[in-house]
Amino acid sequence: MTDVRDEHALPASDSPPSNPEETQQASADEAAASGTDPLAAALAERDECRDKLLRAYAELENFRKRVQREREEDRRYAAAPLARDLFPILDNLRRAVEAAEKGGSIDDLRQGVAMVLQQAQEVLAKHHVLPIEAVGQPFDPNLHEALTQIPSEEHPPMTVVQEAERGYLLHDRVLRPAKVIVSAQPSGDGAPQKPSTP
Repeated sequence: MTDVRDEHALPASDSPPSNPEETQQASADEAAASGTDPLAAALAERDECRDKLLRAYAELENFRKRVQREREEDRRYAAAPLARDLFPILDNLRRAVEAAEKGGSIDDLRQGVAMVLQQAQEVLAKHHVLPIEAVGQPFDPNLHEALTQIPSEEHPPMTVVQEAERGYLLHDRVLRPAKVIVSAQPSGDGAPQKPSTP
């Protein structure tokens, strides 16, 4: 008689999967044999994890406060490099005023003030503050503020013909728009026109 066996049956040598209750009991038996209480071990591990968590939280809180302090300090003293670079300019302006009070020549005073202006522009450029190109440029409401329009046959309409106040950029951000006078199409009466936004 042929012995038919189920192909999916477990080999005789393999034991059936253990019961979870039996596994827990085996662990408890091993703990009892080693002389340790499983509940005490679990509680000790819990306390250790809780202690590590509290320490990590305290370190994170200290780090957050330190970063906040450093950020506030950086913001408070952010202008220090610019101020240090401006000190020589203030010294030169003071010297120019003292020279004018002592009756120096106008030419010397003008030359001194021109040198101080050049020095100021170099300091601003060092800090990425650059003047806005205005005269001769097409009017750009993003960069220029039109004060008035004047008729001009020499320039196309809406061209900046005069700069009343220089504008400045910090990188690509407008710190102050240039206040300008813009050309207009010549009219019959020749009267200045109100500026219009293109």
